[in-house]
Amino acid sequence: MQAAASAVCGFTADLYHTLASTHAGGNVVCAPYSVQLALAMARAGAGSTTADEMDAVLHAPHPRPGTLDSGLNTVDQSLAGRFQDGDGVRQPRVTTANAVWTRLDLVLRSGFQDTLAGYYGAVPHPVDFRGAPEAARQEINTWVSDRTNAKIPELLASGTVSADTSLMLTNTAYLKAAWYYPFNARATAEEPFTRDDGTVVQVPMMRGPFDPMGHLLGDGWRAVDVPLAGNGLAMAIVMPTRDDLATVEAHVDGAWLSALFAGFRYTDIQLRMPRWTFRLPAQLGAALSGLGMTTAFSPYADFTGMSTTDPDLCIDDVVHETFIGVDEKGVEAAAASAVIIRPPSIPVGPQFFVNRPFLYIIHDQVTGVPLFLGRVHDPLVTA
Repeated sequence: MQAAASAVCGFTADLYHTLASTHAGGNVVCAPYSVQLALAMARAGAGSTTADEMDAVLHAPHPRPGTLDSGLNTVDQSLAGRFQDGDGVRQPRVTTANAVWTRLDLVLRSGFQDTLAGYYGAVPHPVDFRGAPEAARQEINTWVSDRTNAKIPELLASGTVSADTSLMLTNTAYLKAAWYYPFNARATAEEPFTRDDGTVVQVPMMRGPFDPMGHLLGDGWRAVDVPLAGNGLAMAIVMPTRDDLATVEAHVDGAWLSALFAGFRYTDIQLRMPRWTFRLPAQLGAALSGLGMTTAFSPYADFTGMSTTDPDLCIDDVVHETFIGVDEKGVEAAAASAVIIRPPSIPVGPQFFVNRPFLYIIHDQVTGVPLFLGRVHDPLVTA
């Protein structure tokens, strides 16, 4: 579990940096854990360079690939055992779900199917991608919406699923939790909030009681760990004490996150923080390629471990959407991720365009004897 947690922290920091840079100056929310589960399922069918690049991006621990599968399963089972049956008030509710959606005539390799079922609880859902892609899109969106309390109603936008879609791997994550120390809604009032550019806006500021919670001072920042009801979940808030938030973000990596979570010390805190709601849909193909997972999106991808009928497959895109709502009662958050897989759009292998004068030799491959030899300067000349 510790190795898997370190992998999730590393991937979380990497993906956050990429999303933050593409949404400079704006709000960002993401659930890299959801993305990592979906990608880890795809990794189970990868080989050669494709697998190596995915392992590096996912911070997969050694020995690979089994440690990542078993570690993520252990983390997921730990969350499910503590929070799957929570009511979202006295005890947090945290649920995840995985699924594999396959074209009707696609045959999965038994090893790939066993890994998905055994470690991720993902069973095949045959859908008619080829004959009815829009119906397949709506079915997958309904599955996602049902498992995110309708907070992610349309993960797959119109046109995302096409007749050449072969396979899709999906994950959902949902959280609902009350605060351990609830805010008094009557005490919420408009207060100033200063942006990084110095402008000031009035926001609904929630006011909490004076209670013990985790606190930590860092180099240019301070953090508070706001506990959620039940046992084991909290929301860490990190705020710069000098410079701007980007300066703090620059230090965020997997080790920084692990040290933050382990460094909190309890003290009495009088907390004020704003209410907010935010949603961010994202297409992560370019982001993941930029992190080093390039081959998986190319015609040279090796996903031969997925299917016996379609050996040539690549990732078309990875779509992700996250929602968060924070108010006086607590937190509700949902995320969904989909890895969309299809055949390569161009032939696998080097391209060779005969568009210049050339030499030709007709030869016997067995004996190595050249039978005819010539050259072509102009194919239109016949004599």
